[in-house]
Amino acid sequence: MPKSREDFQPDVGGFLDGVSGEIVDAMFDIASGDYADKVMLGGADAKPPVVLTLTVNSPDRVDPVTQSWSVGSQDIWEIINGGKAIQNIKNPDKHSFRSGSRAMSLVEALMTVAGDGDLEKGQDIIIQRNHYMTEAAFYIGFNVTWATQLLATVQGGTPKPVPLPESLISIASAKAATKPGVKTAVKPAVKAAAAAAPEAEASDTADLDQVLVDNASGKSEKELKSFAVRNATIKANDVYMKAVVSGKKLRELEAVGTLTMDPESKTYL
Repeated sequence: MPKSREDFQPDVGGFLDGVSGEIVDAMFDIASGDYADKVMLGGADAKPPVVLTLTVNSPDRVDPVTQSWSVGSQDIWEIINGGKAIQNIKNPDKHSFRSGSRAMSLVEALMTVAGDGDLEKGQDIIIQRNHYMTEAAFYIGFNVTWATQLLATVQGGTPKPVPLPESLISIASAKAATKPGVKTAVKPAVKAAAAAAPEAEASDTADLDQVLVDNASGKSEKELKSFAVRNATIKANDVYMKAVVSGKKLRELEAVGTLTMDPESKTYL
């Protein structure tokens, strides 16, 4: 049988298939080796993409496994902080990967398993960890089972095997590992944050309330929570930020009429 380019393209899905493992390190880099060679087959002007490379410790393997997921073009993403983060060149305030990219598929799978199959629930849990997907720290601490799935390329090409989280074993908080199971690991932290919120002085929170209200218009509750953990002023007050994420602060502001939710659009007025 005649050989083709397909025969020399790497199987990127074989390392993490049917195994369990915890992400212990993450790094952004320019694709190299087989991964880069695969992209370069696209033509003389093709550039290796920016990739997210994870190191996974698995009890099913003797040595740690490294696996890469493509983020996007070097024309869009700039590697910063020694590979511990990337920045969108055209819009530094943008922190999401392109839909259909391998890295975005990985993030969506992590959020889904974190939420026990519920993507939005998983987003709320991951928001508490306080890292963008463009930061390496976002990924560290997830202990999951892995399985390859066939995914089409961004351009809609022939589906290729990609390793993705299939189920959650445990998830570490931003600061330390927690007990197995997201429900026991994360919920106590939310309750603690909600209980601690009243300790903040009113004089300290009035300005933060105003920041929240001034930026609430047109946002859903989830979007407003996401804004809170990314806003530098709110983020500086950990107690207040956690009260927003838990929903306690939003309920307080709604109760006094400072925030009003449109019942039809489910966004704040």
